[in-house]
Amino acid sequence: MATRNPAKTATVDATWARLASRAIRVALARRDMSYAQLADALTSIGLAESARSVEGKIQRGTFRLTFFLQTLAASNNQYPEQWAEALHSGTNWEKRAAAVIQTELATQPWLDHAKLSQRLDEIGVQMAAETLRGQIVDGTLSTALFFQCATVCRFTDLRLFLDSQDLNDAAVVGASAR
Repeated sequence: MATRNPAKTATVDATWARLASRAIRVALARRDMSYAQLADALTSIGLAESARSVEGKIQRGTFRLTFFLQTLAASNNQYPEQWAEALHSGTNWEKRAAAVIQTELATQPWLDHAKLSQRLDEIGVQMAAETLRGQIVDGTLSTALFFQCATVCRFTDLRLFLDSQDLNDAAVVGASAR
């Protein structure tokens, strides 16, 4: 395997972080909700967040899938129908995140973690299959990694948050960084 250029890797990471940030801002815009209102809504579901911490996470785009799902729940936002059972399960947020991605991946039963890792590598995301498996099972993956998986697996319902062309463009940036 070729050594990756750190500058190109940073560009790829920044591209996906911007998409994660945009997705959450789209969800907030749909509800005409400010960062302060989101912080209050998150507090009402038991998550202590300040407006400043919410804004910082969203601006950086480096938040976990749990935060994205918490935002959707707290803002009473639209989400793909197949996520409903996971989001309303009453379990902790990591288990909900794990259930969401596992629900999406279940539509492709021929795809194991090794094959998914290989697909991610094609778009410049280098992650060992066991690390990937651990993050999926534990629900600790980032929103960016979820969107990367969505891109290589073609999760169709992400159009609620992002244009498929934007996901494809980010994948091309990653592929060119290989």
